[in-house]
Amino acid sequence: MATRAPYVFMSYKHEPNTTGVTEQFYNQLRMYQKGLGLAGVFMDKDKLAAGGVWRAEVQAALEQTTHFVVMLTNGYWLSDECHKELAYAVARYQQGGVEDMRLLFVQAQKIEADLLLFDQGAADPNVAFVNKEFGKAKLEKVSDLQFLGPFDAFARLVRLPSEQDPLLGDALHQLVLRLKPTLQPKV
Repeated sequence: MATRAPYVFMSYKHEPNTTGVTEQFYNQLRMYQKGLGLAGVFMDKDKLAAGGVWRAEVQAALEQTTHFVVMLTNGYWLSDECHKELAYAVARYQQGGVEDMRLLFVQAQKIEADLLLFDQGAADPNVAFVNKEFGKAKLEKVSDLQFLGPFDAFARLVRLPSEQDPLLGDALHQLVLRLKPTLQPKV
């Protein structure tokens, strides 16, 4: 497969604090876009109504995405629209592995990631993303995937500071530094 410039898709739930924090992370990535070698960064700033039709720009962004970044919150996990985006990214990951799609999570709210399960047999199609063999890895829960962070000084996953917290900039900078090595093609 030919290498293409990385393209980051920011997937998040439009809700207080998360939207502002995501926008600040998006702005940092845009600021470093050339230095990171990014083809682009996508953030859907228009709130999609639940059950609404995806706009062509969202679909086009998903199709060129190489790095799917989830701003994980309770609201995200319970959102039908967010699950549609995540299901698309997971399907791409299953088809092509990390060479085609990197699934990266940011803990925007305190979450027990090992309790968030992908359940293919679920009656609710929104939670039936995966649970399928992919090479030697089996995606069963969110904690099986890569978290960008943030992490504390003891390398423990912590939540992002709130939108008004002066330490948010430092946490977002940490996310950029942790994203950087994932942008390099696998040799």
